[in-house]
Amino acid sequence: MPEPTETLSPQLATYRQGFLDRKQEARDLSDGVDAARLAVVPDDESWSVAQIFDHLNTAGWLLLNEIERAIDEARTNGPFGEPPFAYGFISRWFVRAMQPSSSWTFTAPSVFEPESSATLHPNEAVREFVALQDHFADCLPQTVGLDLRRIRVASPAVPLLRISLGAWFEATLAHERRHLQQARTVLDRVGG
Repeated sequence: MPEPTETLSPQLATYRQGFLDRKQEARDLSDGVDAARLAVVPDDESWSVAQIFDHLNTAGWLLLNEIERAIDEARTNGPFGEPPFAYGFISRWFVRAMQPSSSWTFTAPSVFEPESSATLHPNEAVREFVALQDHFADCLPQTVGLDLRRIRVASPAVPLLRISLGAWFEATLAHERRHLQQARTVLDRVGG
C-alpha cells in the first residue's frame, strides 16, 4: 500500500486529514467526561451523546462496506482518473445538505437509528467511532488513480441515492461534523 503522505493528491489528503481531525475531535469531546453523562438523554426528542456516536458508527460502517466494495471493483475495472474531482449536482447538493450549517433537517433512516441509550456502552461507542475514522483514512490511499467522480456508490439506507465516491467522503465528513456539534450541545445541556 502506498504511503498516504507521499502519494495522496491535495484533495485526497484533505479527506484523509478530515477523518483524522474527526477522530481527535471525538477524543477531545469525550476525554474526561463521565460515561453516565455521555448516556444522558436530554429530552424525548433528542439523543444522548452515546446514541449520537452509535448513529455515526452504524451509518459509517454500513457506508464504508459499500465504499470498500466499490474501490476493490474499480481498482480492477476502473474508471481511472486524476484529481482534482468536481462532483455533479446531486452529489454537491447532498454534501451541502449534510453540512452543520445546512438548514435541512432529516429524520435518520430506520437502519441508522441508534440503540436505546440504556443499552449502549458510551466509551465503547466513542472508541468504535475513533476506529471508524482510521478505517476511512486508511482506505483513501487505495483510491489513488481512480476516478472519484465517475465511481458511484449507493446509500446503504436509500439505495436509489447513488453519488460519487469522492462526494461520499465529503458528505460523511460533513455528517460527522454536524453530529459532533450536536454532541457538544447535548453535553452542554446535560451539564457536568
